[in-house]
Amino acid sequence: MKKLYAIICSLVLVSLFQTAFAQVPAPLATELDETLDSMKIVVNTKSLSAAIQTADGSIWSHAVGQSSGITSVTTEDSYLIGSVTKTITSACILSLAEEGILTIDDSLHTWLPTMPFIDPNITIRQLLNHSSGLYDVMGHPDLSDSMDADMSRIWTAEELVEDFMAPPIFTPGDMWSYCNTNYFLLGMIIEQATGNPFYTELRNRFFDPLELTSFNIPSYEPDLGPVAHIWMDLDGDGNLEDAHSFYSVFMSLNSIAGAAGGYYSTPTDCAKWTRAYLRGDVLSAATLLEAQTTIPAPGAQGNRYGLGLMKNSIHFLGHLAYGHGGDLGYHASSWYFPAFDISITVFNNDNSKSSWDLLPVVRELLRTYLANVAVGIEDLATEGFSFGPNPFTNELTITLEKEFGAGLKEVQLVNSLGQKVASQVAINTNQEEMIVTFYELESLATGIYYVQLVDENGSRKSIQVVK
Repeated sequence: MKKLYAIICSLVLVSLFQTAFAQVPAPLATELDETLDSMKIVVNTKSLSAAIQTADGSIWSHAVGQSSGITSVTTEDSYLIGSVTKTITSACILSLAEEGILTIDDSLHTWLPTMPFIDPNITIRQLLNHSSGLYDVMGHPDLSDSMDADMSRIWTAEELVEDFMAPPIFTPGDMWSYCNTNYFLLGMIIEQATGNPFYTELRNRFFDPLELTSFNIPSYEPDLGPVAHIWMDLDGDGNLEDAHSFYSVFMSLNSIAGAAGGYYSTPTDCAKWTRAYLRGDVLSAATLLEAQTTIPAPGAQGNRYGLGLMKNSIHFLGHLAYGHGGDLGYHASSWYFPAFDISITVFNNDNSKSSWDLLPVVRELLRTYLANVAVGIEDLATEGFSFGPNPFTNELTITLEKEFGAGLKEVQLVNSLGQKVASQVAINTNQEEMIVTFYELESLATGIYYVQLVDENGSRKSIQVVK
């Protein structure tokens, strides 16, 4: 099917533990549900399924639209996440670097045999940030026919690179170009460095410890749960059909996508992964900072690319986010917003759309979330105001000069939803300053909180603290 080549090319273009997670408060959940329902109409798509994990670990999830011709999608349905997979593969490489097994400035000849059209002096870093200059084998004109010839065939990355590689498009390091070949090679490096297939390492390092049970690559892991059916124009008549019976056995495509884009997940598990990784629960702060260091990436979502990450504020009301889009028949968009310590993930099962169509959905969910969170984001002036320790554990003390605290009615410690979480407050006053101490904070979950000052008129100012 020649038209399947268009599906493959879409991949070229883009692209805490689970137990006892609370749900967001009902009023906020209702607003978010209504936003997603409305955006399904705006995008004009078969379905949208989305999840948010907030700074206190709470989860919102909602799904709207069609799965099969007679069933609706649910929040338990998995979708193919496509190139969002790259965030996981890159995290694995960076984890190996932290362990001293490799360095990201190692050259390819350190780990891989000589291959046609591949400069052995290309570094792992250049694979991670798409500055290698390599040809993208997913764009090879003969690939679609090869997959169609045996849809059940499980391809290795080595076979893919050997059979469909072409000359490079630029000298390594000269510029940026999105290239799935980079991540096929990274999967091969993971295998050489660990002795395990990349999918075994991802499961052992991330999915099992974080209890992300829905993550699955069906070419290699047969226990895939319920899946939202994909809708495609299979016969070229301009109409979408339920293509599940075709796509669900297309193991040649899934195995070829591999470490670059082969995973399925629910939005909830993907949102948990994105937040856990990008808030610093998986790698050290120094390694995460390196991953988030970007280069110009014209054509990427946000126009900046790090080590398996897109950096984007253009599409999100000016708020900075790190994440990735994914396109391989299905479409995915998953982002972390460090200013609010939340992740937002949106999935789609309509092949006529793209992950770019999901960016406005992420934006509107963010807008709804911020509009319903009672915490202001205006930073307090540092002069006349101090607090500590930060991060705090059992106690948090705020010191205000008397002039700064004039007219002050209340000092609160609130979570990301604006809920007051500290009930014991002691205030001591001397001639020069006011001291406010919050006690017995041991039971609070780790995450982002806000010290909020409320004056006699009800005006609020806040500053972010961390537990």
